[in-house]
Amino acid sequence: MRPVRRSPAAIALGLLCAGILLPGPGARAVPRDVCKAIRDHYGGLTLRLRIDLRAAGRAGDANVVSLDGVGYPSERAPVLFTSLESVYLQRIISEGGSLLGLTVYRSREEADRLRASAVPQPMGANPNFGRTLATFAQQGSTSVILELKAGKKDAAGQRQEIETLLDRVFYLRSDPTRDDLETFVRLHAALPLSRLRAITGLPDDEIRALLEETAPPEGPPGQSGARPDPRTRP
Repeated sequence: MRPVRRSPAAIALGLLCAGILLPGPGARAVPRDVCKAIRDHYGGLTLRLRIDLRAAGRAGDANVVSLDGVGYPSERAPVLFTSLESVYLQRIISEGGSLLGLTVYRSREEADRLRASAVPQPMGANPNFGRTLATFAQQGSTSVILELKAGKKDAAGQRQEIETLLDRVFYLRSDPTRDDLETFVRLHAALPLSRLRAITGLPDDEIRALLEETAPPEGPPGQSGARPDPRTRP
């Protein structure tokens, strides 16, 4: 029986499928020294968010940020932290390959409280303890994955890309502009006035003016679904 000859293209395709010609997991890995430098510089900081972060219900459901944009775990996942909120960046680790993982908490106090709650309980003390702890973690923290394009051999390029991506998640190099604050009010008009004031720092009268601009025309008297008068909001 004569052997079957394969074309070079077919051989290459077979090698690709087998993973032989693909770069290994470490080819684009984040070097330890780069990860440590980023962790030492940014870990443990309270930062203001530039984007919304959604709740990550499972380990693989992180908010993913790359030079191509932002990807969310699920459109049905609730927004846990809104843009302009201040959050605590507690954990920065390599997730393997070209991924860098961040864990974001509502505050440092909440991060400390959650770590304290993670102490193992006596067997049989509370069968629902693990489920309760997981629920609490989902309510008070979420995860972000930075997906890098720079290769492992370009450590300087990786660090620059990481800082670029961090600045897309947080306000690292600048503060929110006046336009950012006004846009937030318009996009979150359903929030209480006190909440809008706490997040944006804008005076009540300016927030009410923005809400009046955003409000749709009033319908006939008694029509359901009409937005409350901003002047009477708490």
